[in-house]
Amino acid sequence: MTLTAYTPFDSQIDRLFTDAFRSVGKYVPNWVPTCNAWEDSDKFVLELVLPGWQSEEVKLALENGVLTVEGMREKSELSGEEKKRIFHIREVESGSFSRSFRLPTNIEWDKANAAFKDGILNIEFPKREDAKPRRILIQ
Repeated sequence: MTLTAYTPFDSQIDRLFTDAFRSVGKYVPNWVPTCNAWEDSDKFVLELVLPGWQSEEVKLALENGVLTVEGMREKSELSGEEKKRIFHIREVESGSFSRSFRLPTNIEWDKANAAFKDGILNIEFPKREDAKPRRILIQ
């Protein structure tokens, strides 16, 4: 399996610079949802955090062991009294994102299940039978 090690320091540095640019009103074009990737003895799971998004706005594609998650949400136009608002912070994401994951080879790619609940996209892949832990009897 080829997964990148979790490095909290790098994530904090990335967020520091992202927040710094937002605070001066500059657009940060590389927004992608945060993600957890984990496995147990039976499955491999990806959890993507998409608060405020709907399942219809997100698409999944799997090709050659690479899962791509894409989202598109139109920017809501302000109308009437809303146009008079002066935003001090506007961080609710709109527009699009794309994020790809190289999947491990010990899972069954064609048996994926995806569910979207409370802003969390959960994608589960069962492990192949030959990849699951098993006991070996000693003769």
